[in-house]
Amino acid sequence: MEDEALIARARRGDLAAASELLRRHEKAAYSAALRLVGRRTEAEDIAQEALVRAYTHLSELDDDSTFGAWLRRIAVNLSLNALRRRGRIQFESLDTSPASFDAVDQFEPAPEERAINASEVTGMDALFERLPLEQRVAVVLSDVYDYDIVDVATLSRCTLSAAKMRIVRGRATLRELLRDQAEPKALLFHETL
Repeated sequence: MEDEALIARARRGDLAAASELLRRHEKAAYSAALRLVGRRTEAEDIAQEALVRAYTHLSELDDDSTFGAWLRRIAVNLSLNALRRRGRIQFESLDTSPASFDAVDQFEPAPEERAINASEVTGMDALFERLPLEQRVAVVLSDVYDYDIVDVATLSRCTLSAAKMRIVRGRATLRELLRDQAEPKALLFHETL
């Protein structure tokens, strides 16, 4: 059954449909939180809260086909709130209404400048945790979740140029970390030849 059908049934009070819908998307909510907060237990709590909020505010979702993106945005906002509570960095939450998903003036780096893409991200969570927090947030929002540079700057309460610099520096750090990881394997491979 498609998400749209599950949403329609969940809105009519079908708890089994709501449960299935949330089950389908719980890993995405958890992953979004973990990449930002870097703590598994905290990410689990944030993902759970995001699922509860999505369910209780399901009537506010205008375009049912955007449920996954909407839930992810809720998880990201809750993660940023958790980081703010830690007192390490200040962020501003983005509007979670589906209408706010439209990008404006999207900043798209040249392909050779892009350090990572979504298909490479799954095995990189440990590398993300090694980035300075401001860089991690900027790179995850930009490269993993495809937020435009305006949203990255808004969330980080910084200028566009500062957001771009955080992304550039974060990507450079990731390249270094990836290179450091690859070198021992390359040496081992070379020695076995």
